[in-house]
Amino acid sequence: MSNVVSLFSDTQKYEERPVVVLADDDPSIRLMVRHVLESEDFDIVEASDGLEAIKAVEKYHPALILLDAVMPGIDGFTTCQQIKEKGHTDIPVMMITGLDDDASVERAYEVGAIDFITKPIKWAVLKHRVKSVVEKVIAERKVELLAYRDKLTGLPNRLLFADRLEQSVIRSERSRTSMALMLVNIDDFKLVNDSFGHAAGDKLIQAVGQLIGRSLRRADTIARLGGDEFAVIIESIDGPEDAISIADNLTTILEHNVRLDDQETYTSASIGIAVYPDDGKDARTLLKNADTAMFRAKESGRHCFQFYTPEMSVNAMERIDLENSLKAAFEKDEFLIHYQPVIDINKNEIVGVEAQLRWQHPEKGMIHPEDFISTVEDSGLIIALGEWLIFSVCKQIRAWHDSGLKDQHVSINLAPRQFIEQDIVALFVQALKENDIEASSLAVEVTERTLIDNLGEVESTLKKLRSMGIQIMLDDFGTGYASLAYLKNYPVSVVKIDREFILGIPENHEDSVIVEAIAGLTRGLKLDLLAEGVETERQLEVLKQLGCQYAQGYYWCKALPGDEYEQFYMNQIYNIG
Repeated sequence: MSNVVSLFSDTQKYEERPVVVLADDDPSIRLMVRHVLESEDFDIVEASDGLEAIKAVEKYHPALILLDAVMPGIDGFTTCQQIKEKGHTDIPVMMITGLDDDASVERAYEVGAIDFITKPIKWAVLKHRVKSVVEKVIAERKVELLAYRDKLTGLPNRLLFADRLEQSVIRSERSRTSMALMLVNIDDFKLVNDSFGHAAGDKLIQAVGQLIGRSLRRADTIARLGGDEFAVIIESIDGPEDAISIADNLTTILEHNVRLDDQETYTSASIGIAVYPDDGKDARTLLKNADTAMFRAKESGRHCFQFYTPEMSVNAMERIDLENSLKAAFEKDEFLIHYQPVIDINKNEIVGVEAQLRWQHPEKGMIHPEDFISTVEDSGLIIALGEWLIFSVCKQIRAWHDSGLKDQHVSINLAPRQFIEQDIVALFVQALKENDIEASSLAVEVTERTLIDNLGEVESTLKKLRSMGIQIMLDDFGTGYASLAYLKNYPVSVVKIDREFILGIPENHEDSVIVEAIAGLTRGLKLDLLAEGVETERQLEVLKQLGCQYAQGYYWCKALPGDEYEQFYMNQIYNIG
């Protein structure tokens, strides 16, 4: 598939036989190092000088680089510096050197080396250090897998796509060339899911990703943004005419019969196009306008493409209507809170609940947050609604206490915008005081994206909440990118693994690998793991084997109104599941 590197395959390959690039002008040293490391199941790629080493790194993207400090041509220090300047900052470099002076040591660290192996080489020490470093690299690449690649297709995910789009805009601006952003949405995808099941839907998404990838140049970018939506970045075009040709080709290619197990289904796609610089001079505007054009393509009968035009206001108007409806819903008290039990899966006991927002629409009935929460956050209504949620939860805890449910622990989701525009600490202090409850009755859930954005403000607020006794939970782990540094530095005590990964275990190998990696990561950091979306006995057994402590999902109970949860708790307290 063009421009696609399967991070799953790379990670599995490195686990089986990690690649090490060895650069040394002494063939006898290379022979001995190869002998020692190949006996430990490493693949060794040899280079006799710095230039060969740089080429090997570009080709193999190894787990580790071993560089002799003194080589003909460019020495090891310069080689290391050039490797890092080419963007390979994630590959650790160890220097093999007979130099024993402070200046050499200092220079090595300045250019990016992480350690030294001194000559004469002690082979046992070399073997131990290489194994230790490579194990860390493999673990970090597993986490990177969650960050930048879509687990189903191996394509860049939304986070990596955003970065590539920003870079494409910058390059187009510098070169004064045009580029096209295309959003590709599978037609009638919901019908496939409903008719054949989610497994068939996943196969269709994979097939469409492959069809798009095969039709593009190697320099083009294809990403999966989520669900049935893909994005394509086409750089260095002469204008809209080139984009028309590419979109017409894509539309034809995606008019395809795809076999899903024993069934064949016809697929097609709707494409929205925005062209730089006419339709936007920044990434955000291009994405918004391509999205508007894609919805117009859907409305125009599907299986077609549409360019953005300023007159396309349907999507914008729908957004405005939704915002107005949400504001009216808040004023009319149409929002509710439901509570989903959290289970200690080893003790088989209810240990808490998650507060989940619901919208009781007078005409459409109960609406779940995934259908409106992003609009709530973007519109600013999250400030008032977030305050209402905190006080309502505390009031409910007080009511439970008064009716005999003493030890209830409730988690509340916080949005990034609340950290910027609200004094969250003051809100919690006031709500706790008004309802005469302990801070230990509460937990707050924040997403990885919240941690990455507004670092100083978020870190300070979370530490204050933790000092009060409020537990901090990291929500939806695996859908974004929380580095080890974030997990180590923030007062997080529980990591919630996203339900998307739980749904596929144990049948889906990739889901199982990801869940196992996250479980290992949390164990290493001495954090508790909570799995969302548990629905089957088999999922539960896998989670127990991996050392997961807590879980929630339909296996036990859906989210319930406060009074119904109270009844559920009283009925199930002695016998869960």
